[in-house]
Amino acid sequence: MTGKSVDDSYAGGLAATWRMLPTPLRALLIARMVNRVGGFSMAFLAVLLTESLHASVRTAGVVVAAFGLATIPSRLLGGWLLDRIGARPTILLGLIGCAAAQTVLVAAGTVPVAAVAAVGLGLAYELIEPATQAMVADVSDDRTRPAVFGLLFVSMTLAAVLAGGMAALVAGWDLRVLFAIDAITCVACAVVVRAFLPSGHRRPADVAVRLAPWRDRRLMIVSLTGTVFTTVYMTAIFGQPLTIASRQVGLWVIGAGTVVGAVAAVLAQPLLRRPKLNADNGVRALVLGYLLLAGALILVGFAQQPMLFLSAAAVSAVADVLLMGHLYATVSALAPPGGSGRYLAVFGLSWGVATTVAPLVIGATLSWHDGRVLWLGAAVVSLALAGVQFRVTRVVRGSRHTTGSSVVAADA
Repeated sequence: MTGKSVDDSYAGGLAATWRMLPTPLRALLIARMVNRVGGFSMAFLAVLLTESLHASVRTAGVVVAAFGLATIPSRLLGGWLLDRIGARPTILLGLIGCAAAQTVLVAAGTVPVAAVAAVGLGLAYELIEPATQAMVADVSDDRTRPAVFGLLFVSMTLAAVLAGGMAALVAGWDLRVLFAIDAITCVACAVVVRAFLPSGHRRPADVAVRLAPWRDRRLMIVSLTGTVFTTVYMTAIFGQPLTIASRQVGLWVIGAGTVVGAVAAVLAQPLLRRPKLNADNGVRALVLGYLLLAGALILVGFAQQPMLFLSAAAVSAVADVLLMGHLYATVSALAPPGGSGRYLAVFGLSWGVATTVAPLVIGATLSWHDGRVLWLGAAVVSLALAGVQFRVTRVVRGSRHTTGSSVVAADA
């Protein structure tokens, strides 16, 4: 960047923050937006298995859980590769792997073949995340980081506007088309990354030390609450399409809900710049986010008409803005210099756990009382997260960027 920083543009709004980002990061965000246009297919994986391959809901849950389990080593491998070969090769490997697995899903004629493809997709799916998030963390500070991470997530939601419209259009056709589109956008994203990101190199971390984020108690506490949140989140992602299908509301509502949620997320971005809401490590923003999420889950639990599902999508999107921006900003702030990629990779394991657990919970409970047990139970968990957040924030409010033996250890 030249002369100005993200901190200088903080008060200037979303567009000003975008202009201040370095060119490689802007190119990466654009590439991720291209990829996100086709990325809506994962919400339909369980539906593809049940509707196109005639799997039971329980079997579909096991396959989706296997996908989630595979994302756990994928996230760790992404952080490891980032430190050793750099961002561009790591991201390219993940994108090409995703495209290959999606292609196999398109061609799959049986549940076992689809299951193998889903596991392969999981192994590639999270490789790109540590590199992307570390680049975001490196260009921001404690004050601006929630807004810059918000920019990352809003870029995804802007793409989701087009993705939702496409899903609404294509969902009435063969669901395999969704996965073919996803594979194509992965390749398109790879082309942009290859053209604009610098060639691979090690992360600029102190080579004399080896980060040991597992020893950071604060990170473990944030990761624990983050895992509970992401499990609730993935329950909504995977469970809502099945709920909509079982209540015969119309599959178009899934795509339309994506559009409504994306618009709501864009409109909610100024919340990340409200000083009072974001003070004290964003504790008020996090509590508000959990309360809004609980409200959205309750709406889904009782929804029988499209309007209630769409209202839940809007409320949930506002919650996502508050929760995603501040959770990732908190983890980045805990990391020592040069360690954001590894810390974010460890925190990101919560998504792998959630993607494994949530489908199993859905498969076991979705049929109970028309899904109300599932959705109201998830709402109770979200309310509990709101209740413990002040205590969690007090724990992580201590010294930042620890460089003692609890976080780093000498290389053997």
